[in-house]
Amino acid sequence: MDFEQIRVFLNVASLKSFSAAAEKMFISQPSVSVRIKALEEELGVVLFERSKAREPVLTEAGRLFLNYAQSFINLQDQCKESLSGQREEMTGMVYIGASTVPGTYILPLLFADFKGACPAIDFSIEILDTSAVLEGILNYSFDLGFVGLLREDDRLAYLPLVDDELLFCTPKGLLKSKEHSDIIGLGSCTGLHLLMREKGSATRKLLEKALIKNNFSFDMFSGVTYFNSMEGIKEAVRHGLGVAFLSRLSVQDMAEGSKIDCYRVKELDLSRSLYLVSHRNRVLGKAAENLKDFTAEYFQGGDNNGQS
Repeated sequence: MDFEQIRVFLNVASLKSFSAAAEKMFISQPSVSVRIKALEEELGVVLFERSKAREPVLTEAGRLFLNYAQSFINLQDQCKESLSGQREEMTGMVYIGASTVPGTYILPLLFADFKGACPAIDFSIEILDTSAVLEGILNYSFDLGFVGLLREDDRLAYLPLVDDELLFCTPKGLLKSKEHSDIIGLGSCTGLHLLMREKGSATRKLLEKALIKNNFSFDMFSGVTYFNSMEGIKEAVRHGLGVAFLSRLSVQDMAEGSKIDCYRVKELDLSRSLYLVSHRNRVLGKAAENLKDFTAEYFQGGDNNGQS
């Protein structure tokens, strides 16, 4: 086993492609296949499930070896730094899954600041619902995740970043004739047409839980239209299609621009936090570990709490 084989393995695992790994490492695809095969023979296990119908997927043995492999490479890099007496510029690719609210309203500013500190580190970001992000962390598709909901699982580690809440959002002036406060009762919401996110959304799960706690359900609304886009819901509210419960961070621009009205509902606890999530048992690459540390320091300083 040599370090070159290990680096090839890590690139195939992260890129989920033999050809992409070959292109990144400036070697041929057959060379990648030969190195992976030699590594598997030396370890006595199959590291990837191979199928023409899909991308290479880590086997259980492959997932186990992934942590050792990353540890070997991290240790090699640390050794080189120590012997050279100077830190080389941090490089690498970080694979990130994010749910809609943190992915749209938190990460752009965070990553812009991080890029200024570590310009040679790149990102691959997928915006998905919270359930899909957490599954991606568990199956090693993502190094790090950003979500708006906790799932009880001993394999997942969460770091709270930003406080958020869901606000009841209506077309401009819809309730002004009977509501003169930013806080309304749940009764004011009944009989209206609700615009709602798809299953798997943290926003939807939080709302469902709060309604059930107060013996209410979606039946209190005149009807429900489902969207898989937060921006789509915002525009639909703005143009009078219906009402929605939306993240404060996501509607701040429209509320300040007087394009929609936003209220807190006094019976519902719709507060939450947005989190950085990682796999407890996974050894992160140096680039991902650097981003994780930067994110923790960035938000724990307090200056960015609640800002988009």
